[in-house]
Amino acid sequence: MSARADAEIGLAGMREDAAYRRAERADFGTRLAQASNAARHERLNAQLHGHVSGHTATRRPDPRLSKAFAHAWAGLWLTSGPCQHFYRKEFDLAHARDARLAQSRQQVDAMLAPTHDARDDDVASAAHASIERIGADIAAWLDTLAATGRRGWHFRAARDALSLVGNLSLLAVIAAFLYRERDADDEASQHTARGIATANTPFDVPWADWSLLAFEGVKGVLTQSLGSPTLIRHHAVDEILKRMDAGCRLLEACALLPATPQTSWRGTLSNLTRARDVATLFTFANSAVPPARLGLWVPSWFSGPSSTTDASRGILRVAGLMLDSCRAVTSLLGTWARNEAFTIDARTLTQRWEVLSTRLADVAPEDIATVQRRATRVTQLARHCDTPLLAKIASHPMLCECLLASARDLSASQITVACGEFDVPCHASCGDGLSYLSLRPAENPWGQRWTGDGWESGGATPARAAYRLLLLYQHWSAALLEQVVGASSCHGDEETVVRAHMSDASPPTGATHVAMESTWL
Repeated sequence: MSARADAEIGLAGMREDAAYRRAERADFGTRLAQASNAARHERLNAQLHGHVSGHTATRRPDPRLSKAFAHAWAGLWLTSGPCQHFYRKEFDLAHARDARLAQSRQQVDAMLAPTHDARDDDVASAAHASIERIGADIAAWLDTLAATGRRGWHFRAARDALSLVGNLSLLAVIAAFLYRERDADDEASQHTARGIATANTPFDVPWADWSLLAFEGVKGVLTQSLGSPTLIRHHAVDEILKRMDAGCRLLEACALLPATPQTSWRGTLSNLTRARDVATLFTFANSAVPPARLGLWVPSWFSGPSSTTDASRGILRVAGLMLDSCRAVTSLLGTWARNEAFTIDARTLTQRWEVLSTRLADVAPEDIATVQRRATRVTQLARHCDTPLLAKIASHPMLCECLLASARDLSASQITVACGEFDVPCHASCGDGLSYLSLRPAENPWGQRWTGDGWESGGATPARAAYRLLLLYQHWSAALLEQVVGASSCHGDEETVVRAHMSDASPPTGATHVAMESTWL
């Protein structure tokens, strides 16, 4: 009962108020549609008569709407990090290692510290230009995200290409010696047993065979170290784009814009990205091969060689090389599709923001306060909800409208009660000292779930903990490699970040700065 009282939402009255909200929304939507249609016809007539430089062509949204929507967009971007679960460390590493991505976050943070003009007559012109500047900034930030994804793709392409070339080279060497041995051997039975064992020592020269084994080990170390630069960048880009997509749908709902359908090519890319899941299956299968080979090899150190054991080791070596080759091919296909999807999503978000800006310019004066209040609710949702929950709310029309049309500021308890009314899971979670709402209980970096009283282990915790150890190994092994590859470019980017942040992003005296972390429960 106390939770319902704190929520300030009368569940018993929600159904009675639904008809009133629908009627209010219909009136609001009708006025918005009529104003948008009239403005579009006016622009078309102006273009038809050549008056493209008149008042119609320069019409811009109200400054209050521009500020509210820009504030909501920046809040969505900045809360992408705090609402992370298992991959929070990887999200932060991506910004630490990618200077341009970090610069974008600083610029987004600077958006929440608006400047104030000294002269009153300059306020209107600055407000009119703000929506264009905001649109240009958003396009630049999204381009930075796409570029970050491409840098991650370069690391993954190098990793899988190196792995594939190494595997095919080893298979070619083994096949060449098997073919030579078959020609030199006349007995088929001996040929079969000895041929399979030849995969272990194809050169039959100790130093050459040990060199081949060392090459195989070095290839594995290098490919593992090249996995972290891809993972952290692609995870950061993926999370930001998914959150911005969910937030953009909420902002479009504020202006009652219809949902943007997904293109067929984007759907095809979504299906192709599942090749990464197939690559994961090949990785799990291949991870059991080296321990099995070692387990068969160690006894031969004490009891002497065995033809059966050597044959099994040879089969495992060939199987491991083939499995890793399949993993490299499927990983390349899935990662390429994912990177292409990033580029399309970033370009689509830019276009959707432009459409949204055009729609805001058509809002009638009597509806400005309503649209502004709805945009404020999006900012409040971003403060309290993680990305999956935000996407779920954006895809649920009734729940979305209930929250956006709320007459009071949204709190975590209000959002929880509203989600419960529409049977949407909503869990209170805690991570890194911040409390927020999530679609599923939060997961810490070691695979434990938040239950309300603390972190508890589950059935998947051992596997997640083992994966965390692998991520730590990849991180430390990749740190030196990334420093060697991109030391000069990253140093230049960091200097650019410092100069840009000091010259442009620093708020002036008296500016209002909103720290998003301070708004969490």
